[in-house]
Amino acid sequence: MIEKAIAVYVDADDRIISEFSWLWKTWKYHKLNEEYDLVVYHHPDAEERLSVFKGIIKIEMPSIRMADDYIFLKSHYFCMDEWSNPLTKYKYLMKTDCDVFLTERLKGYSPKKLLVGQGSYYDPSDTLKYNFIKGIADEFDFKYRGMTNIGDSFFGKTKHVLSSVICQALLTEHLLNTKFKKNQICPESGFNKGIASMIAGEVTINSIFSAQTVLLYALDYMCWESDEICSDTLHIHAWHTGKKFSKHAFLKGEYNDWVVDEKDMYKDAASYCQFFATLPIENL
Repeated sequence: MIEKAIAVYVDADDRIISEFSWLWKTWKYHKLNEEYDLVVYHHPDAEERLSVFKGIIKIEMPSIRMADDYIFLKSHYFCMDEWSNPLTKYKYLMKTDCDVFLTERLKGYSPKKLLVGQGSYYDPSDTLKYNFIKGIADEFDFKYRGMTNIGDSFFGKTKHVLSSVICQALLTEHLLNTKFKKNQICPESGFNKGIASMIAGEVTINSIFSAQTVLLYALDYMCWESDEICSDTLHIHAWHTGKKFSKHAFLKGEYNDWVVDEKDMYKDAASYCQFFATLPIENL
């Protein structure tokens, strides 16, 4: 019986389908499908395009609650009680995004703590932003332990991941209805509305877990040429920058002449991403 699952939401968008292929290819290539089910919640219109990805568990899920207004909530809402029943049979759960690359280091790995990803949405030395986040925690009488820049990927015991993401989703809704109700930029902090879910995730993790029960920044590794694939690199995220590997540059065709062979894919994180992004699905 498979005890571990990786869960994502796939929207009905050609770009998202392309990004999801990176996750699927690394899951298949490293034979992670022997240990992890890949559970794909998806927009109804994505059903046909997902048919090429063999072995996944598909669950149709329409836009609910505030998902049409804030698309990032789609990858959180499947953890809500009314949708998460298919996930509760697993002992361990990784909740992540489509634009990620798994590594063979996940083979045989079972987390003892909650693994959280890394973000880079503010400088903690910016007291305005830091105090804003701490103030959100104070508003709900939550503890804030100073764990900053929490990423959007979680991996741990299923009950811990689900409860964390539910709290994150509800807190994101609160932020959207209060701090970002009329403005794209929050006047109190200077934060952009697009990272409301990241702020909510940081407050959530700090409120529920202590530093002793969380392994910080173990997921969402950088995807750049300057970063090597290390023994503890479990999961690489396609970060939103112009550095190579840039998913935006890739999808625009700017890397069409960049060929990475299998023997060179571990040269650096960017080469790893380029190898799998260009690997034909038919080869698997």
